[in-house]
Amino acid sequence: MFAKTLFSAGLLGLALAASQPASAGTRSVVYSDLDLTTKQGEAQLNARLRQAAKDICGLNKADLPTSEWESARDCFARSMADARRAKAEVKATALAAAQKSKTDLAVR
Repeated sequence: MFAKTLFSAGLLGLALAASQPASAGTRSVVYSDLDLTTKQGEAQLNARLRQAAKDICGLNKADLPTSEWESARDCFARSMADARRAKAEVKATALAAAQKSKTDLAVR
């Protein structure tokens, strides 16, 4: 529960280089409502990150031209790699905070 409080303003950003599709940009993914110390919380964050990357890279467009498909897939792969790195840092911080909270309770 301490991890939720610690990350009450939690956001992960997906930033993409200008060389990517015209729809590329930055999206913030809110995770303050998730408990990242659980598999369910992590799975929900993964789903949000995938959706944000698809949105940024234009993979949700029904009319995406075939000529842009490969570029959009590359954009998605790079975005997800960036998101996985950011998520790993956030999760490590959440786990450390949860462990510290348990230790603090044990000492009291």
